[in-house]
Amino acid sequence: MKVYKVALIALLIMSLAGCKQKDESDTLVILTSSGYEPYEMIDTKGNLTGFDIELMEALALELGITIIWKDVDFGGIIGSLQSGQYEVAIAGITPTDERKESIDFSNVYYNSEAGLQNYMVYLNEDTITTLDDLDGLVIGVQLGTIQEELANSLSKEYNFTVETRNSNAQIVEEIKANIIDVLFVESLISNSILESNEVLVKAILDSDLADITGNAIAFSKDSLQVVLFNEALVTLQENGTIDALVNTWFTKNE
Repeated sequence: MKVYKVALIALLIMSLAGCKQKDESDTLVILTSSGYEPYEMIDTKGNLTGFDIELMEALALELGITIIWKDVDFGGIIGSLQSGQYEVAIAGITPTDERKESIDFSNVYYNSEAGLQNYMVYLNEDTITTLDDLDGLVIGVQLGTIQEELANSLSKEYNFTVETRNSNAQIVEEIKANIIDVLFVESLISNSILESNEVLVKAILDSDLADITGNAIAFSKDSLQVVLFNEALVTLQENGTIDALVNTWFTKNE
């Protein structure tokens, strides 16, 4: 009888351990970076919301997994994936060739019909329409973004200084305070900024390098999650979920 009880207890412990492992394998920490409307932001109740947030939650439902959000500075996302500290991120990330050298990407899940063009945002009292008008000015870009890469590639040719910040909101406030002159930012983000800042205007960033398009989910290198998420993306595209989210978050801004 004693042997039977010991065996039963051992079986119970193994069963509980198995359940724990299953729960852990069905849970993923997802990196994002709020303050990038309409992709991801904090609502009035302090919760994450936006296109990327709702898309990832729909993907999690399709995959049957639980997600835990981790809101971080955008500039640290690529490094966190590259080091293997985290496995998945969604934050309006463009899958550039340079980024593909260190991390993996899903298929592109969103790209507007016109492409995700970049814009210059500045005080409406300024007259800035071309890159030549940036001579001697200070250009603000969010740390770690393709806009940072773009600004750095153009700075010497057009004689402007590049300043990085952790968020576009911080740059906007510094434009108002006359610390930074211009913000380089994606078209949809510029629309959201102008909606809440009447003192700002925008002009298209007319450069061969400016039309960098498409957003994808980012993964640590060789992650097994890529195939699973790509399959789920196909399902959400076919059943209309992604189109519905685009209509909710982007149509009014395009």
